[in-house]
Amino acid sequence: MKILIDTFGADGGVEPIIEGAIKALETRDFIPVFVGNDREIKLLVRDRIKNYEILPTNEFISNDEDPVRSIRRKKDASIVLAYEKLKEDGYDGLISAGSTGALLAGGLFILGRIPGIKRACLAVGVPSLNDEITLLMDTGANMDCKAEFLYEFALMGKVYLENVMNVNNPKIGLLNVGVEEHKGNALSKESYKLLKDSNMNFTGNIEARDLFYGKVNVIVADGFDGNIAVKTAEGVLKSVGSELKKIIYKSNKNKIAGAILKNDIKSLAGKFSPDEVGGAPLLGVKSYVYKAHGNTNATAFSNAILGLLNYIDMNVIEKIEGELNGNR
Repeated sequence: MKILIDTFGADGGVEPIIEGAIKALETRDFIPVFVGNDREIKLLVRDRIKNYEILPTNEFISNDEDPVRSIRRKKDASIVLAYEKLKEDGYDGLISAGSTGALLAGGLFILGRIPGIKRACLAVGVPSLNDEITLLMDTGANMDCKAEFLYEFALMGKVYLENVMNVNNPKIGLLNVGVEEHKGNALSKESYKLLKDSNMNFTGNIEARDLFYGKVNVIVADGFDGNIAVKTAEGVLKSVGSELKKIIYKSNKNKIAGAILKNDIKSLAGKFSPDEVGGAPLLGVKSYVYKAHGNTNATAFSNAILGLLNYIDMNVIEKIEGELNGNR
């Protein structure tokens, strides 16, 4: 299995990308196809990977560039070259920690959408206090949505969870300002009706304060609201963790208490660590694509690659196509 790895775009540069790939190879066998600076990649890999390929380029699309325009104009950009290669036989998936906009634009304009899907979206895993598996869809790929797009997000999330995460008949919730059916804006109300009338296990609206309680398995939102929700949650968790650390080191008594609770604190922190998931699938495009965190480290990137491999193994795209044929 050949996996295309965009080495540009991560906050930490190329190193966590290469180290993450090496770490993933300890668990799964695949051929990394690194897209980026040939010399830099070889210096970091050295002789630690026996079988790999390099697709050389020094050009990439940054977060501050217009993604659609850049995809069309920068033909030698790493993500463009990776997508073009992914269309060829023998290449199975693509992963990038770079621009989310470029990843989405490339998926739409180079790969194309699954027939019947109008918008692709990112399905980000959300940790839960009761260990239920929860996806938040979308988290930034589509800022302006129609109700039919949110319906498609729910459908793709359902198929992904059933086939990759072994969740039977996943519960679907709509992110809203209240749990009552009449709450929300026009998009929320129209989306609620579509989901309620579907054959999916739609349980109604869910508020952002319940994000971590595992009440549903798929939380559906437009990219604007979903992105605000997930980034607010990340900020709160980071702040609480920082304040907890200050409290533990405030006095000797607190240090002793911290030492006693060390394993429990570590376990809780691990549950809410973005490194555990590492990334998210781009659902709705014709091939297997994964978005890793921009601030990824070797562990997180390794986990993202393993997530992509599992996504490929389960033939999710073919199953989404089958589900669409059965629901339209």
